[in-house]
Amino acid sequence: MASTTVINRLTSDLNTILSISRSMTLERDLDTLLDIILQATTSLVSADRSSLFIVEGETIWTRVAQGSGVIRLPIGTGIAGTVAHTGVCMNIPNAYEDDRFDPQHDRRSGYMTTSILCLPLVNHNDHIVGVIQVLNKENGEPFSEYDENVLSALCSQAAVAIEKTQLISRDIERQRMARDMELARSIQRRLLPDAAPKLSAWDLQAWQTSCDETSGDYHDFVRGDGWCDVIIGDVSGHGIGAALLMGTARAFLLGLYRNESTPEQRIADLNDLLEKDMADDVFMTMCICRLYDDGRCGYVSAGHEPPLIYRASTQQIEIPEETGMMLGVLEGNEYDYYEINDIGPDDRLLLFTDGIFECIDAETEKSWGMLGLSECVQKHGQKSVSAIVDAIRHEVCDHMAGTPSQDDMTLVVVGRKNRALQQGAQEQ
Repeated sequence: MASTTVINRLTSDLNTILSISRSMTLERDLDTLLDIILQATTSLVSADRSSLFIVEGETIWTRVAQGSGVIRLPIGTGIAGTVAHTGVCMNIPNAYEDDRFDPQHDRRSGYMTTSILCLPLVNHNDHIVGVIQVLNKENGEPFSEYDENVLSALCSQAAVAIEKTQLISRDIERQRMARDMELARSIQRRLLPDAAPKLSAWDLQAWQTSCDETSGDYHDFVRGDGWCDVIIGDVSGHGIGAALLMGTARAFLLGLYRNESTPEQRIADLNDLLEKDMADDVFMTMCICRLYDDGRCGYVSAGHEPPLIYRASTQQIEIPEETGMMLGVLEGNEYDYYEINDIGPDDRLLLFTDGIFECIDAETEKSWGMLGLSECVQKHGQKSVSAIVDAIRHEVCDHMAGTPSQDDMTLVVVGRKNRALQQGAQEQ
């Protein structure tokens, strides 16, 4: 008679586990799944309350629990932490006689723990993904070997279901992040100029690419009465944080252009605005190159590489050294404006971020360097500004040999028109 009762109970419990298993298989929300597992656990072994710990790095924590708040334990500490470490079931008839039991939880909650049954949740790769812990059988007796076996059967199904649901959750989060990053990329693209302006005395061509979905590089063109400012900037680091700072700097700078001022004063004002909000380990470099309609030009640099100059008459490269303090480091910095003298017909100016000359050859681990950039400009300097941009892009790609860029890249090539072409453009 007793054996018939045991068989009937076993049959009933197995049917319950199969039903719960089907429910777990269909569930996609992790918190709902854990609640299903917890309710089933408590019912199957007639426990007073249960907790489900999830493994997270070197700790476990109660993602769901009955009758208690969040508990976080280092793996190897306490009853649940020990099971997470060893993967061995623990059935403790008297909790207060076990040195691994921490009575502080009872003191805080007013609950009295007597017996504990704790089992690991092991996935099909034999990795422990969590721990189930049940407290105090309703009849006051210790948990039996039968309770261990029944709960072990449920744990096997639960571990697989938890891992699957976690994978689904991570994939959904990855897709959400991808959508958010694409939106950020789209917004940032709209902040950059569609094309360089057409000027009577100058030809302009720009190219920008990012190593992440968003960029910390910035370039822009601002027209004034008889002049055009070519602006290029670079925020330390890259990715979404750098992109947000770049957007802030752009907004500040364009706001400063509403008032009459010199390029050097605008840089100084921008520095003071950024310094109030930038973290100590973040900075931005920027160069403003002013192009006058009469052919004069000059620049202001805040820690940024000054314009590289290609002289068509000699086919030589000049690299000015004058620059000021980076933006956002110290308030009250002053900046100087430097004339670029004797820009002749067909001379070229190049403004660029360090991602251009710091690109790495994966095989030799050598950067392209200013030498590589200078040699490329010398080789192609007599071509149009668009052809020079294309040449630099191709040589950069050849140098990296298919290796993804580790930094954002921005390039603006400025060409001084010869007088005949300039006069023809004005007449048109």
